[in-house]
Amino acid sequence: MVVIYFGNTYVGCLFFTISFIRILFYKDKNTFFITIIIALLLCFWLSFKQHCNHKKEINNYENVRMILKVYPDELNFSDTYFYGTCHYNKNKYIISGNVKFKLYETSLINVDAKMSSIDAPTNFNQFNSKKYNETNDIYNRIKVTKINEVNKINNFSLFNLLHDLRYKLLNIADNMPKPLNIYTKGLLFGKIDNDFSDELNGVKTLGLIHLFSISGLHVYLLVSFIRKLFYVLGFHRQLVDKVIIILLPMFFVISGSSVGLMRSILLVELAMVLKFLNLKFDALNLFSLVLIIHLFLHPQMIFQFGCQLSYLLSLGLIFLKNFSNWKLTLHMNLISLPLILYNTYEWHILTILANIIIIPVFSLIIIPVVIIGDVAFLCFMPLCSFLNSFLKLFDLFVNFISSMPGVIHFGKPEFLVVLLAIYLTFKIMSSFKIKLISLVASIYLFNYLYIHFPITGEVSFFDVGQGDSFLIRTPFNKNITVIDTGGKANFMDKSNNLKPNYASLKTSINYLKSIGINRIDNLCISHQDDDHCGDLPAFLTNMTVDRLVLPLGINQNKKFMNKILPNINKTKLVFVKNDYQLINFPFTIYHPFNYGIGNNDDSMVLAGTFNNKKFLFMGDLSSNGEDKLINVYPNLNADVLKLGHHGSKTSSSENFLEKINPKLAIISAGKNNLYHHPNVETIYRLNKRSISYLSTQNYGMISYCYSIFGNDKWVSGNKGGGHD
Repeated sequence: MVVIYFGNTYVGCLFFTISFIRILFYKDKNTFFITIIIALLLCFWLSFKQHCNHKKEINNYENVRMILKVYPDELNFSDTYFYGTCHYNKNKYIISGNVKFKLYETSLINVDAKMSSIDAPTNFNQFNSKKYNETNDIYNRIKVTKINEVNKINNFSLFNLLHDLRYKLLNIADNMPKPLNIYTKGLLFGKIDNDFSDELNGVKTLGLIHLFSISGLHVYLLVSFIRKLFYVLGFHRQLVDKVIIILLPMFFVISGSSVGLMRSILLVELAMVLKFLNLKFDALNLFSLVLIIHLFLHPQMIFQFGCQLSYLLSLGLIFLKNFSNWKLTLHMNLISLPLILYNTYEWHILTILANIIIIPVFSLIIIPVVIIGDVAFLCFMPLCSFLNSFLKLFDLFVNFISSMPGVIHFGKPEFLVVLLAIYLTFKIMSSFKIKLISLVASIYLFNYLYIHFPITGEVSFFDVGQGDSFLIRTPFNKNITVIDTGGKANFMDKSNNLKPNYASLKTSINYLKSIGINRIDNLCISHQDDDHCGDLPAFLTNMTVDRLVLPLGINQNKKFMNKILPNINKTKLVFVKNDYQLINFPFTIYHPFNYGIGNNDDSMVLAGTFNNKKFLFMGDLSSNGEDKLINVYPNLNADVLKLGHHGSKTSSSENFLEKINPKLAIISAGKNNLYHHPNVETIYRLNKRSISYLSTQNYGMISYCYSIFGNDKWVSGNKGGGHD
């Protein structure tokens, strides 16, 4: 029902039909009628929620004065910037601002701000932040331009006190030595910040991130500790259970209120309540009841990867309760594998072994070490330093394992393949047959081959905002070429150790990984501007780049070379000018003519033919450079022209358009950009010559797809919104 209302209607209807038929064949009238009642109640509730959600979506508002309620633990601060969430008119919003600001207690802040809706993704397979925020009941964002007044809320509220307490505890954790501070924030307060990825990269690579997601393990340890403590103090069981029922919601707030934690707490509290009422439910019915209650409380949570994984693994535990530890870990990893591949596209072959070894170590050693280290930080620093050194050794061990070869760059499997693989994995648990195992293995193998050796090719223009980045991929992935990386000027905030934020990790690089690509044959940089090469370090560190093709003379540009050299590993640098010929390079190089330092008029101009369509990529070449180009190559033409300089009036002159005579022009420009690209003069020239055009600011990612059989199509990734 939830999928029908908030997700894919067709998939939801398919699930509902299958479930309904399954219940009919079950031939149990009580089950049938209970299911119908729950379905009707859920239907009415979801209709009401959907109606309310539509009302929450707003139009954009400029310069609005408003009073916001803000919890300090829900904000992140730097010297010049803050972001997080806030509350306004009983609704939750994303908040950010380039304002120096610090908050220590739950407060009401009077601000001048801009309100806007959250953009949907505009590139294929891009993370859907709009959908994700909707699952957290957030539909709009607030950009603060000025803070007028901050007032502490003096009215007593347990909820406010818990948020203030969490903030104070997080501040204490921030002052702890690394990596104890990271472990403390992650394991005790559900706070995963930027330091986590840098210090504990191996944890992510090996799929151990679930250990830092406060859920069943942590709730089990907490409940066990409280029970043992109160039993020692002489309290009877019923009173202890009542205390636990009261304390767990408080723990939920202090520990970050994650979806996995909610599932675990609902499970424990429901089990205790049923016990008080002398009602007996088996594990599967209890699981189902928790899921139903969760869907009523937060129906859209089911679309979160974390929620799906939490419930899937919880269901797996029910079927695997009699398995030994290593068999349990093995099967749990196999159950989660399809979902992990669908969301992250990669998997390390040592993940299963790492989980078998590290999960017991984590629960028996690491968590106690962290708790003791936290206490020692407050009263006995030598012990804290010793335990912190132990955690460093543990990190080195995990990072060493993750650095070993074995990452499988699988790509994103089809959704139906994911469902089938999960279903068959559960069947294997109940009936261990070689045929079933072979079938599952075949599904993974054929899907891998389908992703990595496609019969289609593509020429794609990524939506990277105000910049350029293009992918040219030939059938069977025989050649992978990327032209430019997009990006902005990245300056590290040394006072806060903030590292550059590369948008390509969420757009172009993410797309490449989703289609199984981790190696680029040719990465071409047209010239030195940040909007063309600002994200080059991200490509060099996250992808294997065989050859970096650069315009001749740019190696004399020390600023540019200093930017890329630290990230060059085995990548071969090639400097080219017009008429240079490279092996395994699907383009003709038409520009530059001479040495340059990488300015606009030194731009590399490339042309290539794919499926009998000729594409011409102009970089940021001005009309002056265009005139020189057609003087040297008077017969140059193209079917598809990527306009120079994002559609600026200083490029794409009438004379140039007449000579090239394209059928289609592509404009790579950011939505609402400061330069007003594409300029009206350029659009006028295109219309005058009846040249159709597509712009990434309107269509998002634009792709020309073709197959080995000659059929082709143009597709767009725009689902609403865009980039500034």
